[in-house]
Amino acid sequence: MTICYARTSAPSAKRIAEAGNIVITRSNVGDINWGRARANTRLNPDISNATNKRVMRELFAENDVPAPKLYKFPQHTLPASSRWPMVGRPDQHTGGRGFWLCYNHNDVMRALRGTRRKKAATHFVEYINRTQAPREYRVHVFKGKSIRISEKLFGSTGETAHGLYTTVKPTHNVNHVRAAAKKAVAAIGLDFGAVDVLASDTECWVTEVNAAPGLGGSMPQVYADAFQNWYDHAE
Repeated sequence: MTICYARTSAPSAKRIAEAGNIVITRSNVGDINWGRARANTRLNPDISNATNKRVMRELFAENDVPAPKLYKFPQHTLPASSRWPMVGRPDQHTGGRGFWLCYNHNDVMRALRGTRRKKAATHFVEYINRTQAPREYRVHVFKGKSIRISEKLFGSTGETAHGLYTTVKPTHNVNHVRAAAKKAVAAIGLDFGAVDVLASDTECWVTEVNAAPGLGGSMPQVYADAFQNWYDHAE
């Protein structure tokens, strides 16, 4: 079994390989694609719907995935009573880079223009605050099943969702979170992915699907086992 990886996804690919005695390659031919935009593989051959965040969120909307509301041209479509702030994003971004927090239409116009150091926003999404969603989860989905779910815990210094965090086993009802994560991975046409979800006890909002997430702790072993089980039983 061979995992194809990209430069930026190398650390986790290597951890999975070590956990499962799996071969890894920088070529685009193998069994599993871990982070390459496209590869000649059986699992996740095309992850472009995950790397283009605007397309990903359009697919969420088209497939009724619970997610922050999407606005592509908010200065034209938002009614005056719309709730602010909104979050502007470019098509391609990593973590907190390219993040535009907009409190009014002037902020939106600035985000659409961009700067020399910061990409222009191509789309905007509803801002979900901690009152609405006091918890954040990461759900690892493989072939339609949730293989691990963890709650993100942030420090007392006010780190954002893109800051440092640890994970713990959830203590609240997460059935709605698991269901939303599975739906999100299916909506963008992936065989597996790690899904970030904001949630309360009754509602949730998918913010992103990662096709090659950073892995620590026992997660490389979880993926190695899932890949091996799939490989052993694949036709």
